[in-house]
Amino acid sequence: MHRGVRELIRWVEAHRDHPDVKLNPPASASDIGALEQMLGGPLPADLRLLLSRFNGGTLPAGELLPAGTGPGTIGHTVREYAEAVGGDFLDTELLLPFHRTPEDSLLAFDRSAGPVSDTWPIVDYFQDLQEHRLMYRTFDGWCRVCVNEWGSTDFGEPFTLDTYLRAGERHAAVEPDVATAHATVAHALKRSGRPEDALQSYLRAARCVPPLPWCDWEALKLAALLGDEPAAFEAADRLCSRAPKRRWRQRETTPARVAEVLAPVAFRAADSGPWLRLFHQLEAQAQGSDLPVVKAIVQALEHGHEPPPTRPPRKESVLPARSDLDGWWTDARRAYSEGELREDDLLLDPELQRLGRVRPFAELLHIRREF
Repeated sequence: MHRGVRELIRWVEAHRDHPDVKLNPPASASDIGALEQMLGGPLPADLRLLLSRFNGGTLPAGELLPAGTGPGTIGHTVREYAEAVGGDFLDTELLLPFHRTPEDSLLAFDRSAGPVSDTWPIVDYFQDLQEHRLMYRTFDGWCRVCVNEWGSTDFGEPFTLDTYLRAGERHAAVEPDVATAHATVAHALKRSGRPEDALQSYLRAARCVPPLPWCDWEALKLAALLGDEPAAFEAADRLCSRAPKRRWRQRETTPARVAEVLAPVAFRAADSGPWLRLFHQLEAQAQGSDLPVVKAIVQALEHGHEPPPTRPPRKESVLPARSDLDGWWTDARRAYSEGELREDDLLLDPELQRLGRVRPFAELLHIRREF
């Protein structure tokens, strides 16, 4: 038994009277046997052990699914998942759900990760989005994060920006190689008005294997606004790598948008050579109306000209220009704090560029924005 599983069992046994804890009796050997026969292989040893202590039930983190093949069980949920994704429930590489979160997503073992059940990582699956994310490196990691949460001073407290940040930090401390943990910390730090720390957390998330592809895009935008050339180059180096359309959708950007955000940083660099290599990679991937945008930036950088104007990210500027620059800046602070004005606007809206030359937009990033 791994440490985290032992700690989770110990915590649950000591808190059976907690209002969020409602446990089923232990799973029988026939329940577990029928499920493993249906799956065509053994359950992970730690999950089997947990089910033998209590066959599912309600925990503070959601619903632990029971062993079995009837409605509401692990076996039945596997069939439902197979139907939802158009797969075969007999496929031994299909996800193996074991837990339903309060957000109604499923935590599941990724059986495609290897032939040994005890090495399967845990992914989060949102049926409506058809999206999978690595959430925990191991089942033991999930158990340890749960116990750390339930034993923290935040347990039972209302959800706030600070509790969200601390939860992400606890996960990152348990599993420092999981991108989701660092992305949670980065998002919380950005909203907390700590952009420099958020930038480093986004980069840590992007360095993980597997990474969250959109974290480099978030890191690049922060690095460009903060004027952090090394961080911008690191994020851009990964973003500019050749990738299929599906990967670009996961990055939540396009080659032309990356080029536009990267251009001001690259044009200030002492040596344009490494940056031109990145732009050429983007040029090779740009399509349609995006291609002339990247080509224009490449030509300007090669000939020492000013970068061409950016394209606005929206049809109408979220913050129209004002002759009163102080009033315009006050509007910008309000709009950013309320979430109307985003990093994309600050970097790509040509109408805002005059304001950005008077007051550095990096100042806005230090505004704390509560949920």
